[in-house]
Amino acid sequence: MRWLFPALLLGGCALLGAITFADPYALPATPPVQALLINSYDQRMRWVHGLTAEVEAELAPPGGNVLLRVENMDTKAVHNDAYFAAYAAMLRAKYATVRPAVLLCSDDHALNFLRRYRDTLFPGVPVVFGGTNNFTPTRVQGMSGVTGVTEEHYPYETAQFLLRAHTGIEEIFVINDYTESGRSTAAELAEALRPLEGRVRLRWNSDVPMDDLLRQVAALGPETAVLLGVYYSDASERMVTYEEAGLRIAAAARVPVYCIMGFNLGGRVVGGKLVTGQSQGRIMAEMGRRILAGEDPASIPVRRGPGEFIFDYTQLRRWRINEGSLPPGSEVVERPFSVYRAYSREIHVIIAFVTAMLATIAALVVVMRRRARTEAELRKLRNLLANILDSMPSVVVGVSPEGRIIQWNRQAALMTGVEPPAALGRSLEDVFPRLAPQLPSVREALARQTPVHGERLTRTDNGMLLYEDVTVFPLAANGMEGAVIRLDDVTERERVREMMIQTERMLSVGGLAAGMAHEINNPLGGILQAVQNVLRRIEPGRAANDDAARAVGCTVEQVHDYLERRGVLRMAAGVREAGLRAARIVANMLNFSRRSTSSHMECDIGALVATAVDLADNDYSFRKNHDFRRLRVDIHIPPDLPRPACLATEVEQVLLNLLRNAAQALAGFSPPDGAPPIITIRAEHCPDGVAVSVTDNGPGMPPEVRARVFDPFYTTRPPGEGTGLGLSVAFFIITQNHKGTFTVVSEPGQGATFTFTLPLGGAS
Repeated sequence: MRWLFPALLLGGCALLGAITFADPYALPATPPVQALLINSYDQRMRWVHGLTAEVEAELAPPGGNVLLRVENMDTKAVHNDAYFAAYAAMLRAKYATVRPAVLLCSDDHALNFLRRYRDTLFPGVPVVFGGTNNFTPTRVQGMSGVTGVTEEHYPYETAQFLLRAHTGIEEIFVINDYTESGRSTAAELAEALRPLEGRVRLRWNSDVPMDDLLRQVAALGPETAVLLGVYYSDASERMVTYEEAGLRIAAAARVPVYCIMGFNLGGRVVGGKLVTGQSQGRIMAEMGRRILAGEDPASIPVRRGPGEFIFDYTQLRRWRINEGSLPPGSEVVERPFSVYRAYSREIHVIIAFVTAMLATIAALVVVMRRRARTEAELRKLRNLLANILDSMPSVVVGVSPEGRIIQWNRQAALMTGVEPPAALGRSLEDVFPRLAPQLPSVREALARQTPVHGERLTRTDNGMLLYEDVTVFPLAANGMEGAVIRLDDVTERERVREMMIQTERMLSVGGLAAGMAHEINNPLGGILQAVQNVLRRIEPGRAANDDAARAVGCTVEQVHDYLERRGVLRMAAGVREAGLRAARIVANMLNFSRRSTSSHMECDIGALVATAVDLADNDYSFRKNHDFRRLRVDIHIPPDLPRPACLATEVEQVLLNLLRNAAQALAGFSPPDGAPPIITIRAEHCPDGVAVSVTDNGPGMPPEVRARVFDPFYTTRPPGEGTGLGLSVAFFIITQNHKGTFTVVSEPGQGATFTFTLPLGGAS
């Protein structure tokens, strides 16, 4: 026992010495695991700062066994190949003796850098990415051990809430910069907001200096709201932080401002469904922990970045948005504590001061109200004039004597794709080059102070030739000189004129055809009569024939046998058949060229169909490109079909037009089942009268063509090969002249069936 006390005393002194002189910062005995985070940008950005802090808190908390190293590339300043190569050389030197267990990278440039240099700098080290825009698997194709979280934006959900919260919004002004990443985000926003087309107008900011953009934002009316994308650099390449840009834009606006990025929430921004650096960093840290725990990165799927509805309390109050109307799970930030309880004395002083100022304010209210009424009337008048110009179907462009645009209506914007704010003040040559040749007419109109009609313009749109008339009106009022250029589309009028000329030409041709038919009938009659007499004079059993044969020493039978052996009788029969066929063709031409009578007569549908097929078979202009005789025509008409009351020539015209269209559809087309080209004509009795259908097994029609097939002047044929009037005239004949119906059934690859009905009734 004598040695126990000294031993305890010595051990206590040793323990006290160890505690006293131990290094509080000494590393644990087990070496820490190294993790490397490479940020595309620097820590001045709230996005990068929040993401880095979240990764550090979740992956490498104090006292843990993970040592997080952070590198900031600052690629907002420079991100070319030379910089990437230099940055890789720096990392190679810095981490020559250090091998991280996992690599984390934020945003696109860092991922692109690792795609190029990971296998050189840190071969085989797993990669966790975050903040990546427009991610597709091809981005990491060829890289092993890669997973991460994409950066997704939720402009559509934000816009939906915006439209619910602010009734009367007619336009959303989308603001985004034109940097490389900005253009990518803009394309994503445009695709996401596409479902809103037709419900609200979407207007995009142009690439202008920041001061010009702020003036545009300040001029927005109450029918507009702002949706802020990402904005870092303006047209003059002056760079600000995302946060500063958002604050300045929101401060300039007198309308609600929403955003899609968490770092823009603040100032006068209401909020929205936001993506934040914290949420991206949290998911990256979770994936990093799983990889450090031994999980294979290939088994960890790439996650879609989340979004959270976050709103600013002050802006909710400012725009009178009830918190009960917010989406479930929404977060409200910057909620103030009770100011009244904390500063009751100061509040009482302020109330007293405000009360003292009410008299002054009341005096100013009268003046301000009068001014507001005047401004409202002026605004109403400006809107009325703008609406009048925008409602005109013509393009109306006002220009100064120097050719600068001073007025730009909606039709001009639709034709050029340039909105009025972007067009005003620019030269006519830049915005509307087709009207630039009218500038001499502008000077002429100003000099003469009379309207000047320019030469007719032509242009091609989707393969169709369009005609436009130009008129220049002088403008001299209120000390402003200039001119108004009006551009009118006269294509329909030009086509009607051409149709009238063609109709007159066809009437003349019809008269000539009728005269020629009468002249042809005379020699045809002589030919048929001569053939008939020839056949009668070699016919056995006639006394005159027998006498003549005996006079030359033979019999009629011998002559008949000789002629039959030599084929003369067959030739004579062929001449007679050809003459009869020619006579039928001439008769059909005469019937078709006659003017329709004013009364409906009961008609045999079978006879009308036969005549129309015969006419189509003998139409030279028709057969020139579409040989009707190459087609198989099947006719199914019951013998007991009722006779509808109709105008025969008009129904023949309808059938001929349908046969033309069917043959044109079958020209150069081979049915997929190997069947020959077939046109089927059917007629049947139906409750509404008699239904006649013309069916082909051609290529069919897509829905957009089928919907317009009866429109006047609409044709799918090349310019100069069709007027687009055939089916519209046929539709008019059936529905207006005969009070029937006309329908079409067609699907691509399944042919087409046109069906019209003729009501039954007594002849009138």
